[in-house]
Amino acid sequence: MSKSLQYDNQCTVVGLTPMERVLILTVPPIIGIVLGYFIPVIANWANQLPWVPFQGPIKLIASIEEKWVVIITAILGLIGGIWLTIAAFRDTLIIVITNDEVHLKIKETVQIFSTADITSIFLEDKKLVLLGKSGVELARENYDSSSDKVEQAFIMHGFSWSSQGDPYDSDYRPWVPETPELSPILHALLKAREQALKKKEEESIKVLHQEAKKLGIVIRDKGSLQYWRKIE
Repeated sequence: MSKSLQYDNQCTVVGLTPMERVLILTVPPIIGIVLGYFIPVIANWANQLPWVPFQGPIKLIASIEEKWVVIITAILGLIGGIWLTIAAFRDTLIIVITNDEVHLKIKETVQIFSTADITSIFLEDKKLVLLGKSGVELARENYDSSSDKVEQAFIMHGFSWSSQGDPYDSDYRPWVPETPELSPILHALLKAREQALKKKEEESIKVLHQEAKKLGIVIRDKGSLQYWRKIE
């Protein structure tokens, strides 16, 4: 759910460092301007290579000799760089930890979890995972901070940190179509999710992951392979 972030001094915020923020704010726009400025030069060069794709637009750019073109392309590059900066901040996970709650803010959404509902926390393949009672997966989000910083922040607030990784690791099994332990609905869901993994459709992957939890299983991925376990 969406909620404005207002916290007192009894919390720890884990996110981008000031230096990382400066780099994200400055580097993409600068690169965008530079690339935009040299687009006409690049187009002239690429126009001499018949194997380069998009020959139509390349020839069109190369045919324009007015000096104002580089100004327009530089401005477009700047806009593209700003868009990348906004996207980077939007997709960066901010973790706010108190003794009573954990707030995970990403893509203008805040997930809030009570300390009493969290039984284990660990990191897996650059993802922060929160587990609840009966082994239900509360959250699985990509994180950008150092693993040590994330671990220390949770331990400092008294959370149960699993340094050995997923306590249910041995319960996972690779998904195989027609596995009798799973219902036809789950097989259909996993098949759809398999296709989403191959196409790298991140939003569909996440939505189907959440739907699987509602149906009683937890999924984790290794490449394009899906592994599952039942929630106790």
